[in-house]
Amino acid sequence: MAAATQDEVTNDMKSRGQQIRVWLGRNAPRLVRLTLVTTLAALALGAGMLWATYRTLGSDLPSLTALEDARPVGGTLVLSAAGDTLHSFYREKRVNVRLDDVPDELKVAVLSVEDWRFYSHWGIDLWSLARAILANLRHGWGEQGASTLTQQLARNLILESHEQTLTRKVREAMLTLRIERTYTKDEIFRMYLNEIYFGEGAHGIEAAARTYFGKSVRDLTLVESATLAGLPKNPSNYSPLRNPERAVQRRNLVLRTMRDHGLVASADFDSLVQTPLETRPPGSDDPVGAYFVEEVRKYLEAEYGVDELYSGELRVYTTLDLELQRSAEAAVEARIRELERTRQLPFARDTLASVSEEEPQYLQGAAVALDPRTGRILAMVGGRSFSESRFNRAVQARRQPGSCFKPIVYTAAIQAGSRPSDIILDTPLVMEMGGGRGLWKPQNYEKTFNGPVSLRYALARSLNIPAIKLQAQIGTEKVMQAAHRMGIRSRLEPVLSLALGTSETTLLELTSAFATLANGGIYSRPWYIEKIEDRFGKVLERAQPYHEEALSPQVAYIVTHMLQSVVDWGTGRNARVLYGLTIPAAGKTGTTDDTADGWFVGFTPDLVVGVWGGYDERRSIGLPGALIGLPPWADIMRGHYATRTAQAFNEPGGILSESVCTDSGKLATPHCPNVQSELFTKQSRPRRECDLHTLRALDYESDGAFTGFEDTEPRAPQPRDRPPG
Repeated sequence: MAAATQDEVTNDMKSRGQQIRVWLGRNAPRLVRLTLVTTLAALALGAGMLWATYRTLGSDLPSLTALEDARPVGGTLVLSAAGDTLHSFYREKRVNVRLDDVPDELKVAVLSVEDWRFYSHWGIDLWSLARAILANLRHGWGEQGASTLTQQLARNLILESHEQTLTRKVREAMLTLRIERTYTKDEIFRMYLNEIYFGEGAHGIEAAARTYFGKSVRDLTLVESATLAGLPKNPSNYSPLRNPERAVQRRNLVLRTMRDHGLVASADFDSLVQTPLETRPPGSDDPVGAYFVEEVRKYLEAEYGVDELYSGELRVYTTLDLELQRSAEAAVEARIRELERTRQLPFARDTLASVSEEEPQYLQGAAVALDPRTGRILAMVGGRSFSESRFNRAVQARRQPGSCFKPIVYTAAIQAGSRPSDIILDTPLVMEMGGGRGLWKPQNYEKTFNGPVSLRYALARSLNIPAIKLQAQIGTEKVMQAAHRMGIRSRLEPVLSLALGTSETTLLELTSAFATLANGGIYSRPWYIEKIEDRFGKVLERAQPYHEEALSPQVAYIVTHMLQSVVDWGTGRNARVLYGLTIPAAGKTGTTDDTADGWFVGFTPDLVVGVWGGYDERRSIGLPGALIGLPPWADIMRGHYATRTAQAFNEPGGILSESVCTDSGKLATPHCPNVQSELFTKQSRPRRECDLHTLRALDYESDGAFTGFEDTEPRAPQPRDRPPG
């Protein structure tokens, strides 16, 4: 048969097409119904398969309450007065923080390298997923990932599985979408930062900041933030502690990504990538305020329990002034080291090869700083090394205050009607002790006696005999009452030697007693916790400051004025002569009879600082408080007021100033050779004029040669090489 021509083939195709169109026209309604039924059947089958998958894979998905319950084993933050993190309490390296605590630079660093479109996608970033698929097809599977922060959160926190299976991927996607529907982006970001693993056992950004840099996340620099942002991809490989070179490379990649996103200026990029990697040195010294933090820990454990302390995510706001705390720690350590070196003290800390299991034998020091107006504890140094000895000598050690107790005796005397100008005899004293203990023969530090002296002079020069006689005059009970009102809570022995500070007390108690003077007679109970919040920001506890009028403002001011003489020309004059302190200040040295304790407590209107030095095992130092407590005190005060204005003490109403004769303590007459101004209350103002320097007395003494008089300045005390205690 001849082959069909082209025209025949064409005509045949047209005929068949016409037949098909006719058939479709006749059967169109039936085809539409069939297509619709088939589509619905396919959709139903697909929905059924999805439902079956959901029932199979989704039925055992963890509840999202796991996100809320996934709290760290630890997480209580202790904050300074300025909001700096002092310490974190946890059983593991895991501490939750709020998103507001995380610096913006760290947030954008994490987002730029982990999930740049986090705030715009719905949990799964399709664009990044497509890009990752193409990259993996070109370069091999595993070259690039596309997990969002939400996916990582679901995988790390809830699923706790990293197996590369389709089932796990589907479950992860399902859980990711559920998380996105339930929580806001900020809540998801916060949970991610608190959960993600950064290596070295550190879970969460706060633990990572402390592990690698020894600081709170809030204090991180841009370079440190970039370093941490690069860790979650491979914490072991990029660990700054294990692989510093790789850590720098990864950090610089993060910085480059931030630059490309416009988050780092190109002009700054070159210098940032050249910044050396500085991590927390291993075996670093005690953290700042370690003894203070320990007091906070003991309180929290007693009031809230161990579980809440280490698991409750409490936020504790304290009164600590971090700058003042650093200054106090440095001053105590530097001055004691100086004494060990220059005085060749035994058991010097530098010469000890190691610390024994018992308390260290070297010379210890302690310091406390208070705000006298509020009672806030601003600084606390409990010893020279918390890691070597956790015994807090500022609050736990009960020691004899020595001459530091004398201001309380003089306070009780002024309150009882005595005057700073009153004359008292500094002469030998012998007393029967009773009980077969023989005679008591107290002496002054200098082993000399000064004869008649004013109360101001006796206090400024820290004379022992006048203090004992003064207590005997007014009664020991009044001294004890004044001490308790001013802040001494320790038991006091009702004996005359109380005037010399033989009853033990703590540094904190003694400093708070001086704070009562600084605060115009108002006792403010010391406290150190401002408030405590739970994990949701609810205030569980807020400080309830306690204030009580212990002394009249006039009495407090007069005693303060007398204590200014201690600093200006008395036993504390080295604060001005040697240590350059120029601000208005008052204070008192303290030395026990056996020189086992050295003290100085001094104050301005807004700061009171007490310093103690001694050995834990009571033994003589051989040095007075002017050489032990005074130098660090002066350093602390001078440093604190280097950038602040020191206010003068505010004189209350009811204070009178009169010219008195320094020899008689009475109102000066034109015949008195030594005259000075003195302060009195209206009730205690002297009424009688000096009867030592009358015309008759002068004529008798000069054999008629007296011709006139001149007012003179008070006799300046002669400097001594070693001030009395």
